[in-house]
Amino acid sequence: MAEEIITFTEDQKTKEFILKIFGKTVDAEGYIVEIDNPAQKVLTPDGEALLFEDFAGVQKGSELFIKSDLPSIFKVATRGQ
Repeated sequence: MAEEIITFTEDQKTKEFILKIFGKTVDAEGYIVEIDNPAQKVLTPDGEALLFEDFAGVQKGSELFIKSDLPSIFKVATRGQ
């Protein structure tokens, strides 16, 4: 079974492309926001506004945006176990 993996490069174009697919963009302060409502910031599962530089991915089958720190990634990896 093949795994689908997206790797973010240093130029950040992949991150920007993924966000656009989900209807998101980055505001002047560097936070991920809704394209249709730039005042609405994207929140992590812990309820904190997500900076573009901290964006690690989106969980399959949802719009659960993941922060790129170890506790956030661990929480998603162990969810449902």
